[in-house]
Amino acid sequence: MSSDASASNPPLARIARFLERVPWLIPSISFVSGVVGFAMVKRGADLARIIAMIALAGWVWLLIEPLVRRYLERRRAGIGKFVSNFLTQSLQQEMLFFALPFMVGATQLDAGQIAFLVIACIAALLTALDPLYERWIAARAASRLLFHAYCSLIAAVVVLPMVVHLSLEQALPFALGAVGVWLLLTAPMSLHSLRSMRLKAAWIACSVAAPLLVWSLRAHIPPAGLAVTQAVVTQSIDELTPGARVRVLSQAELGAGVIAFVAIRAPSGVAQSIVFEWRHRGSSELITSQIHGGNDSGWRTYSRKQSFPADARGRWFVDVRTPQGQLLRRLQFTVT
Repeated sequence: MSSDASASNPPLARIARFLERVPWLIPSISFVSGVVGFAMVKRGADLARIIAMIALAGWVWLLIEPLVRRYLERRRAGIGKFVSNFLTQSLQQEMLFFALPFMVGATQLDAGQIAFLVIACIAALLTALDPLYERWIAARAASRLLFHAYCSLIAAVVVLPMVVHLSLEQALPFALGAVGVWLLLTAPMSLHSLRSMRLKAAWIACSVAAPLLVWSLRAHIPPAGLAVTQAVVTQSIDELTPGARVRVLSQAELGAGVIAFVAIRAPSGVAQSIVFEWRHRGSSELITSQIHGGNDSGWRTYSRKQSFPADARGRWFVDVRTPQGQLLRRLQFTVT
């Protein structure tokens, strides 16, 4: 973080010099708070909502930062730029490092989810490496505001379900809408910072394509905040307690039906739909269920399938997903 603050503002200069000596401090505190928040969500504790509300304050700042920056620069140019850069980089670190534990906990063995997590990790590291951050992100308004948009999206998807009890299928459209409006409002500032028409056209294309790309690939966003605590394929269930796990069945045994059971933790107060997708030889069947957050051991639900094709031999998969297609857990069994 740059410490080129005016001598007339020594407190900010001292803070910046201190953070330059311990650049790991803010990322470490943010990551630990994310781990604590993730643990509290798993326990259904109200403390998680308080931690998420604090994190959400950073998201609000990222949305209003251009207006505050412009106001401060009009009042005092040197201090305005310093204050904005200092707070923005710190809060970007806080947002991304806070979100990482939730994303890691939700990521499944899905190539898209893993890629999304890797990109988030790289973005978080960029905020902690001052030379790279100042050269690639903070140097121009266009790159800075696009990076703002990305951080805002990550923060909204992770913390909004906890703070305002939105389901994942509601949080993502809301976040994309807010980021899209924000990019539109800050477009003059971004375009002014670019000299050539080619760069301006590229920025416009990125601003339009990025939200559309995220929406089209929404199935590969880790379902942060949801965690499967138990998952089993069985043939019996008693008061939401599954029977013995089955891995291999004969066609004759299918007459008793097959049950895909899961227990899923969600933030307290969140009502979330989930989808069981039964897949076999290219065909699929969807069965929807509903879970509610705040249960320590996870909300228990299941899908029972009793109708099977005449030739049901082979491997069966049961994908547990959100309505957006985000993979929560993949179960499988084999019919001989």
